[in-house]
Amino acid sequence: MLSIEIIKQYLPLCWLKNNPLELTRSVNFFKQNLTIYFIVEYFMQANMTDDPFESFVEVSIQMILALFFIGLMLRLNKNLNTFIQVTSSILVCSNVIAVFVIPVLIWLTVNEDVLSYYCLTLLFIWEFTVIAYILRKALTVNSVASLALSLVYFIFTYLGAFALGQVLV
Repeated sequence: MLSIEIIKQYLPLCWLKNNPLELTRSVNFFKQNLTIYFIVEYFMQANMTDDPFESFVEVSIQMILALFFIGLMLRLNKNLNTFIQVTSSILVCSNVIAVFVIPVLIWLTVNEDVLSYYCLTLLFIWEFTVIAYILRKALTVNSVASLALSLVYFIFTYLGAFALGQVLV
């Protein structure tokens, strides 16, 4: 199956539709999205820091932590066999939302308008909600538990990568 056909299956997740467990499992699609995710996250991180090596290290740690967290949650839930679909779902949605985040970050960098902060907050809430939705469907937990897991995911992935990056670089 072509990647564009698979993307059409995964895109409705951004609008809280579909079940990630019922989507096509494709390791090549997973690898492509992982690569795109790394490039996009590196671009955003490099925009916030002046050190390309530090950005590379933090984004690498962030990816490892994200993959570890998703794998751990699925392992504890005894459905590790859905790792490719669930991780691809999170990556696709993060990449789609990043398409909107990048111009807002550029806008924020250029003039630091208050409206750009509001837009960035809304985009963060969107990504937070989408990840909670994916985790709710993948782990078959209630909405409160999925929101809590989504919060833990963000803390573990982003703050964990920042903390480890500060220690290593």
